[in-house]
Amino acid sequence: MTEQPPAEPRTAVPAAPTPRPRRRAAAPPRETPKLGGALMVLFWCACGITALPLAGLFSLVAATGVTGASWALSETFAGSTLQAQLLRLGLWPQLVLFAWGASFVVLTVMKSRHALMVAPWLLVAWVAVSAYCQFSLRAAMAPDGATMADFAALTPGLLAQVLGTAAIFGYFREGERPKAYYSRGR
Repeated sequence: MTEQPPAEPRTAVPAAPTPRPRRRAAAPPRETPKLGGALMVLFWCACGITALPLAGLFSLVAATGVTGASWALSETFAGSTLQAQLLRLGLWPQLVLFAWGASFVVLTVMKSRHALMVAPWLLVAWVAVSAYCQFSLRAAMAPDGATMADFAALTPGLLAQVLGTAAIFGYFREGERPKAYYSRGR
């Protein structure tokens, strides 16, 4: 018999590693956006703007009864006296602001994304109605109508209203908190 050369020790050839399916990193749980910061301040201001006229209306009913309150409201909105006209001009901006406050409260509680569009545009409407009514009040009270002096007197207040509305408009359009709260709130 012929001798065979000694067998080389067998070494296991490592198999090519099979790629493991990669696990996706678990996404951090989505945190529910909270009502905070400037958004919370706006919400509570809207609550106050909504509550005060309602409290006034209930106080009127409590003081004069339903018939007295309905007479007072009809005189306010249908009366032809100068006092009724001035009262109407003073109430229209408050009614628009009440509509803003009530809609803002409801849309915020519902976390509706519509608040991002409705809230700023109702404030724009409020500024327009308020400006019109302020000039109309001046014109109704002045025997010769509104003058440039009236315009100069009203301009700072109107500019402050425009500035505040523009700031809120920008906040709702570009702000992270409103976008997160109303878009990912549910």
